[in-house]
Parts: sequence; C-alpha cells; structure tokens
Amino acid sequence: MYKIVLEKMCSCAKKDEDLHKNWLDKSFSSKEEAVVEALRLANHANATWCKKHRFYAVDEGENIKIIVETSCPKEV
Repeated sequence: MYKIVLEKMCSCAKKDEDLHKNWLDKSFSSKEEAVVEALRLANHANATWCKKHRFYAVDEGENIKIIVETSCPKEV
C-alpha cells in the first residue's frame, strides 16, 4: 500500500477540509495511483492555497511525499 505524506502542514493545509479525506488519510493499492493523486494534490495546493509556497510530489518508495518550497519568489 502506498500513502501520500505532506512534508509540512502550513496554515493553508490545516484549513483545507478536503486534504485528509481526499489525500492524506487514504492508502493506494498501486504506486501509479498514489503518484497521480499526489500530483493532483500538489496542483490543488499550488492553485488554491495562499501561494506563499510551492508544492511538488516526490517519489520516496512506498510514500509519495509532497515537498513544500518555502522561499518562493513573489508573483509579478
């Protein structure tokens, strides 16, 4: 079983009611499914959260980790 792990729970992640239900509290039977869902989560975070951070999905064996880049340049 594969899981998605969020590296750091920023305040936006804590406020997202769907985060645990849709991604973090789920196990995936295939690595491919976990990677696809982790990419969906990273896209969701980048599109809907505060935009102070950037999120990336990284394969770490049985876990797909969502990495948080905290030093993002400001948008122009």
